[in-house]
Amino acid sequence: MLYPDAFNLDDPILSSLPQLEQALYARAADVDAQGLGLDTEMAMLRSAGLLAACAPYAYGGKGLGCEHDTHAALAAFAVLRVLGRATLSVARLYEGHMNAVKLVVLYGSPEQKARWLPLILAGQLWGVWGADGKTPLSATLAADAPAHMPRYVLHGQKAFASGLGLLDQAIVTFNKGAEGVVLALVDVSEQRRQDKSAWQVSGMKATWSGVYDFEGVQIDACALIGKPGDYVKEPYFEGGIWRYCAAHHGAAEQIVRLWRTRLEQKGRAEDPIQLTRLARARARLLAVYCLLRDVCLQAETCHREDGQGNINEDDRHSAVEMALLGREMTEEMAVVLMNDARKALGVEAHLPQSDMERICRDLSMYLRQAGPDGKLLNAGRLYLVQAEERTRLW
Repeated sequence: MLYPDAFNLDDPILSSLPQLEQALYARAADVDAQGLGLDTEMAMLRSAGLLAACAPYAYGGKGLGCEHDTHAALAAFAVLRVLGRATLSVARLYEGHMNAVKLVVLYGSPEQKARWLPLILAGQLWGVWGADGKTPLSATLAADAPAHMPRYVLHGQKAFASGLGLLDQAIVTFNKGAEGVVLALVDVSEQRRQDKSAWQVSGMKATWSGVYDFEGVQIDACALIGKPGDYVKEPYFEGGIWRYCAAHHGAAEQIVRLWRTRLEQKGRAEDPIQLTRLARARARLLAVYCLLRDVCLQAETCHREDGQGNINEDDRHSAVEMALLGREMTEEMAVVLMNDARKALGVEAHLPQSDMERICRDLSMYLRQAGPDGKLLNAGRLYLVQAEERTRLW
């Protein structure tokens, strides 16, 4: 089966994936070479129903990335891998959209969900902006706001703000003084606040992850989501690593496909050394695929012990440990695979604007997530806090 994760191919969202992948991939080279935005690509996702699909079942969506059943989890995994194969910049924006919707589903009030989630069905694109700019984002109470209707004035910037000019709204983290770091859903469509020139990079250029200046933006208290500290609750913070790892895996799959095709075109595929490299690459892809699939299921379908949504602590630790290890193994696999592909193809793998060069350039950058050493240390600690019998592989 072409998409083994998407076991219900009668679902129109999943059955359209092959055509969508081809259409996105066909545009990726021109988007990169000409410095284009992703307006057309986002319109394609919108038309295919993928933006709306991230909404929960109760709101008419498909629950991708937010429902806790096996089908929704594996469908989300499949979509992110497909988008990673097609173009990592699109996969990055979609992963952020999926994450933003999930945060509202997890921590939003019933009133907030009823107000905001229909916007996803209408085709809005959301994101999550966590990294601060030169001035960390903070908020003060608006002096003229009545006590019964508090309003906040934002100060500072967000950096690495993916999707500038494309997002309708973004969930941002900001400091609310003594209360700590909180989340808010904020309109980010104001062009004069967007600084795309701050995004001077070699890879992932089409995400336009520049700086957004929030200085003076006012938001009502009803824009605040959840309680301080909710953003980093597990297993949904580090446990959510599987989403971008799925996109990375998709790109690695595409590299192997291009590598194999080129060797066959040149009549070198039967060379013993080349066959050995390809076989090892295939083995690494399959091994990491199996790991990430399990990570996705553990994080998204964690057993809940009661009707209040509480999760068994051992299950929580296991899900986060698996996610952190999955991130480590995905990076190792991708780095080795890219190096072997370059060895196999030589100069061809480095020709400017070739598909191989572009995908390797994007993947090399996207792999570099913040604090990898700390994540690996945390995985080790989580392994040690679990009872030995729970860590057995049988």
